[in-house]
Formats: sequence, C-alpha cells, structure tokens
Amino acid sequence: YVQNYFLTSPEFSLRHLELKTNGFLNESEVAKIAGIDPSATIFAFDIDLAEAQLIARPEVVAAVVERRLPDTVKITLTERVPVAWLACPKLGMAGRNPHSGVLMDADGVIFSCQGSLWNVARNLPVIDISAADAHQFELGEQMTNKDASRALALISLVDDVVKGEWTVKRVAVANFYMLVMTSNDDVEATFGMYEHKRQLNDLIAARNHAKETGRELEWINLLPKHNIPGNFKSPSSQSNDGLTSVND
Repeated sequence: YVQNYFLTSPEFSLRHLELKTNGFLNESEVAKIAGIDPSATIFAFDIDLAEAQLIARPEVVAAVVERRLPDTVKITLTERVPVAWLACPKLGMAGRNPHSGVLMDADGVIFSCQGSLWNVARNLPVIDISAADAHQFELGEQMTNKDASRALALISLVDDVVKGEWTVKRVAVANFYMLVMTSNDDVEATFGMYEHKRQLNDLIAARNHAKETGRELEWINLLPKHNIPGNFKSPSSQSNDGLTSVND
C-alpha cells in the first residue's frame, strides 16, 4: 500500500523538471533518455537506471538525478562540447550533417549529432580524412587516428591564437605529412603535421601583409621555413563568408 501511494499519489506528481547542463540537451530530450514519465510521480522511475541511461550516451560525461519533495526532479549533466566534425567517406561519415554527422570534443572523443546539437555545431570546422579504420573512431571513445588528432590540435591552436578574427572551415589530411586548412574567408594554407605554432605565425604574418597592401591571400604553403610560396586573390574575386550548408 505504501509503495503504491508514493507511485500514484497526486501529491508527488512530477510538476518541475530542473535541468542544469553545460551542453545542449533540453528537458524533454533528457526525460526521454532517462526514462522519466512527465505524467507520473517523482517516484515512478529508478534513479540509478536513469543516471546509467544518461551516461550511456556518448555525448554525456556525467549525470546526477535527484528527487526533491514533493514534486521536483533535478538533473545535473556534464556534456561534451563539440569543437569539430569528422568526415570520412570510407567510413560513411558525412561531415556537417544533422542526421548522420559525427562530432568530437576538444579531447577527441567521438559522438553523434543528435537532438539540438545541429543548431550549435553547424558552423564548426570539418576534419576531412580519406584513409582510416572504424576502430579508430568509436562512439564515446577518444579517437586513436594520429593524423586526425593533429588536425584537431591545429584547430585548437587557431582558436586560441586568432581569437575569431577568422576561423577554420576545414582541415583535410592530404597525406602522412601534410594538412590543408581552409578558412572561412577561403584562404587555403598547407601545414605540416608538426611545427604548427611556427607555421601559424607565418600565416598570420602573410595575412597581415596582404591586408596592409590592400590584397587578399589566396593560398600559402607553410612547410618551408624561408621563401614561403603563396599567392594573392585576383582583384575580381570575392571573399566568401564561410556560411555552412549540410554536408559542406
């Protein structure tokens, strides 16, 4: 009788679902994942099971579910914050895609684009890799592909140094020693797998020189330390603001 009272009494009907998160899952998504029925009481679900189901999601790092009498459930989540998309045709990973896209956080942990993630991730850079094995990109695990990891490190470095003056649109793994980065204003810069700080400083210097002389940089090869080859855009070409589209 007592158990039935807690499960069915209107006094304990769920009226408030409080969600605290650093990420992008909303209350209805979280309730569905956790198996919480909004029309039931706060005792109609198992807390340990709810937490386990939330943590089982690759985009969730930690979850705490609490009951607060008489009518409140509080859920605290730590979610992975996406920083880049992964594109690999060989593995069926499409890059920017709200339905089948694969994302990674700053630590290189892989997770799917689900729910409202598309709204916040649609303009993130894409790491494009042609040759890879599926076991290197397991959902919920840190990727083990070294070339993709170096591309991610380059994106992170640009974010830290450039501070949004321009952003990375795509980093393609060209081969075992070369990355090709395209910015949101369509400057193509070739980096090596190492010495990214030196190469980024050279890129910034070249961009500043182009700006000071009333020109726009088109491409640059940052592998050489001296006599760095590059080219400026023709006066008739127009810069692109880098707005994204599905599968871009």
